[in-house]
Amino acid sequence: MTDRRHFLATTATSMAALSLGTGARADESPTASDGTWLTYAVNVEMTWGNLPFLDRLRKVKEAGFSHYEFWPWRGKDLDAIKTLNDELGLHVAQFSAAPRGFARGFADPARRDEFLEDIRLAVDVAKKLNVQKTCVVAGEEHEGLTKEQMTQSVIDCLKTAAPIVESAGITLILEPLNVLVDHPRQHVVTSEHAARILKAVGSPNVKMLFDCYHQQISEGNLSGNIRKYKDLIGYYQIADHPGRNQPGTGEVNYSHVFRVIHDVGYRGAIGLEMSASGDPMDAFKAVRKCDAEARDRRIGFKGR
Repeated sequence: MTDRRHFLATTATSMAALSLGTGARADESPTASDGTWLTYAVNVEMTWGNLPFLDRLRKVKEAGFSHYEFWPWRGKDLDAIKTLNDELGLHVAQFSAAPRGFARGFADPARRDEFLEDIRLAVDVAKKLNVQKTCVVAGEEHEGLTKEQMTQSVIDCLKTAAPIVESAGITLILEPLNVLVDHPRQHVVTSEHAARILKAVGSPNVKMLFDCYHQQISEGNLSGNIRKYKDLIGYYQIADHPGRNQPGTGEVNYSHVFRVIHDVGYRGAIGLEMSASGDPMDAFKAVRKCDAEARDRRIGFKGR
């Protein structure tokens, strides 16, 4: 009887998996504490940016999310943030490690010491707020330096920073930015360029921030590049294009993109670095709609 019950249970489980389609997982139900399938982190700089910072965090809780991200840590009351995070059950997914502006960066080797100081300070902030990821951008290109020299500067700086973040258990995420709409003259623009840099650095704690908005503008092929660089990507951000608003306002099929992100094995938070085209609560409904559609999609991913 026991063998028969085991056989029936096994058969039922197998048939259920088959009914989901090729490549389906057992975790098809909501897995995030927010009732969503994937986990999302509200960017509180682009959402409710007119409110005092702590009030933005209360809005995150009100919107039903448990994670958020922010840009610079300088000028913020870190003790108050930690206290409110604990009170509301909120978690910081990531923040900017080098908040001195997108222009400075570290593509110029003369800025190496400044960059490393920023990393050490950011590690202290991350420890205080219990954050595992912090973001950097390479910065703008500089006259008098070749592209190869600037890329080597980025590699050298990240190699030197790697032991600092490794010993702290923190992941440094390098973000390529688009030059066509938002950030003219940035040095690291494509996921391919970022991947070459990260392979040269060779640290498990130095990865890529794959912002789907920036990469849709810079190179397209979101699904293909997510799959290609899945082992090098440490964090995702989203916004539709054009407009940098919520999903459904532009050309990106986020119900498909979310499914691809899930099927390559990513289970971290996804940053909602977007501007709501209207009421932010309605924008979050659009995200949740795509999340539910992603859960139900059958794209037959086989790890290629």
